[in-house]
Amino acid sequence: MDNHESNVKLYFLRGKDDFFKGNYQNCIRDLIYAQEMFTTMGKTKEAAESLFMLGEAYFQLQQFSQAKGMFSQAFTSYKKINNLRRVGECALSLGEIYRNQGEFKLSKQYLSESIEIFKKLKDLEKIADTWRELANTYQISLDAGSSQSMHIVNAFKNAITIYKKLKKETKKAETEIDLGYVLISQSKSEEALKYLTSAHEYYRKRKDKENVITLLILIGRIYFEIGKKSKAKDYMNKAVIKMKNADYSSEKIKRLTDTIISMFQ
Repeated sequence: MDNHESNVKLYFLRGKDDFFKGNYQNCIRDLIYAQEMFTTMGKTKEAAESLFMLGEAYFQLQQFSQAKGMFSQAFTSYKKINNLRRVGECALSLGEIYRNQGEFKLSKQYLSESIEIFKKLKDLEKIADTWRELANTYQISLDAGSSQSMHIVNAFKNAITIYKKLKKETKKAETEIDLGYVLISQSKSEEALKYLTSAHEYYRKRKDKENVITLLILIGRIYFEIGKKSKAKDYMNKAVIKMKNADYSSEKIKRLTDTIISMFQ
């Protein structure tokens, strides 16, 4: 190994070290230099890794245009060297970025490709994560005029089924809440209750007071809307008790108490 190559690897390792420490702004300069030199030297694998970390760094810094450029180059490079996992990871990140930029068609294309890749790799958790991102894309594009509302529900359900199989309970509960809100918006209250109650049970066991209170109020409101006022009142009152035990401000407790009085007077 000559001095020039040693020098390039030094920049790469320094940038990589900063990257894994979360020093994203610091790692960029070193990784850009390393990537350019690796490319010049014909070291495609090392150049692709530099691009991938640059994409992640820019993404964390919310510099999405720069992140998109890096991930796009890494995506192409990884395809050339047949690193299927990295191709899938790049596709997943590009799907998220294109959604953030309002380019929903491209977001769906990349996320769909990511799902197919992770199916080949039999990586169930990544498949579920990508279904969840695809659901978010469908949900936002629906606001932009799409009529494919069932795609949102099906994508979230696919993710939940896999998370349940893998016993990824936190991700499952988070996705159940997302799906619950979607079903409420589609006037599917009974089905929403199924998922929100499941999420509530998880957070109750975890003693996650904030999520428990949020879900108690939400479930209470749904029961009220479907005419089951006794159950609704029970859930809302439980929320008040939890708020008192969690030392919520008297103002927040009073606001909820006043809401309950106005609902059930």
